Amino acid sequence: MSMTLPLGALLYFYDGSVWHPISEHNRQPIAIGFNRIEKSQRMSNGSLRKYFIADKKSFGISWSQLPSYSTMTIDGGYGALDLKSFYEGANGKSTFKIKIKYHGDSHIEGSGEMEVYFTAATFEMQKRNLKNTGLETVSQQLWNVTIGLEEV
Repeated sequence: MSMTLPLGALLYFYDGSVWHPISEHNRQPIAIGFNRIEKSQRMSNGSLRKYFIADKKSFGISWSQLPSYSTMTIDGGYGALDLKSFYEGANGKSTFKIKIKYHGDSHIEGSGEMEVYFTAATFEMQKRNLKNTGLETVSQQLWNVTIGLEEV
């Protein structure tokens, strides 16, 4: 069973001191899957007994042509290299908190915050040395980014 949130959904990462919005710049829908943890056992009379333990969520998020840094995204949220830095840093190597907040709504997915860890991350540079005008001194790169997260 899975569901897909609309494009207006917002994702936030918590680095231990502050919540960081993740950019909506060319983000694809956030796919949320559910993993049911249960124990099933056949009894001596042939009947099946199941014990429900928990439902855990998994998240698949991807962007196409995401600018490198938050200063270059349309909404000021984390860009590709910001995400890469988070992934390669201490936060990305352990568990961390996220929250999903629907656009224009105060509802936050689940109980508000979820503790997750990275299951996958790919960063593919698509275009480089882009400038809007000839007056800019700093060029930017556009990245295709895919990350996978799983609830602890």
